[in-house]
Amino acid sequence: MTLVDLRESGPCPALTETFRGLGAACPLITVEAGHPRAGLLCVARVAEDPEVLEGVLTAERQRITASVAAEPRADAIAMWALHGYAWYACLMFAGPWFLSRRVPLVDLDDVWLDLSPERSSKCLTVTSNAFACLPDDPDAGAPGARVVADEAALRAVLLRAVSEHLEPLLTAFRPHLRRGERVVWGMVADEVVSAVWYLGRSLGADEGERAVRELGELFPGDTGRFKRDAGFRTLRGTEGRTHCHRTQSVCCLWYTLEPDALCGTCPRADDERQVAILEGRV
Repeated sequence: MTLVDLRESGPCPALTETFRGLGAACPLITVEAGHPRAGLLCVARVAEDPEVLEGVLTAERQRITASVAAEPRADAIAMWALHGYAWYACLMFAGPWFLSRRVPLVDLDDVWLDLSPERSSKCLTVTSNAFACLPDDPDAGAPGARVVADEAALRAVLLRAVSEHLEPLLTAFRPHLRRGERVVWGMVADEVVSAVWYLGRSLGADEGERAVRELGELFPGDTGRFKRDAGFRTLRGTEGRTHCHRTQSVCCLWYTLEPDALCGTCPRADDERQVAILEGRV
């Protein structure tokens, strides 16, 4: 994608509003459309320059060892560093799809990252004006809009946009992850599902249920590089409770530091253990 000189054209108001809505719904992320200010890191450099990637891995190791006594494995460090960008990137794409049926069309070299330690949210600056939308979108005629036929076409655009954005990073990280292609794409699916499910639940029970339904349509199973479905199921809890839940397809490797600190979606935890985690009994 050719970079748009936003100093001349200015950011697309529709995309600016889309990102503003995402930030209002999820304070964990701030996405700004515009020209990057000094001091930001173009994320494409992480994929293109081994020295920049090594700096990212070193910083992640320092972050972890500052709070955990155990010495982290190199592949676990790489997993956490990749997750630290990929989850937010997937939210940047899939959050607007969930909230307003718009998919930002953003290449890796369109994103600039604020690494300031004092930031309370992940802050991304985007230098792309393009987004995909449905024919009835009120901004379908905007200069950056690319109209697609229907919901199925928009889902396909979303998966393609996520794949094309993250593929250079996956290629750069894979030697450090020691994981095969199918596994790393399973991780990407986990990030998309986790991001949208988190966003939906943060907006209330009804939106959480909608997130589950729509993620099931997005990942029906064996779609391109994504070989499994969204994976939601119902678990029986205690005292007659039930839990809509899923298990990640790829482990985050935190257990390598704290073996007993499993997350609620950990593939190392059986259903009984996951229910206990969900109900706060472990």
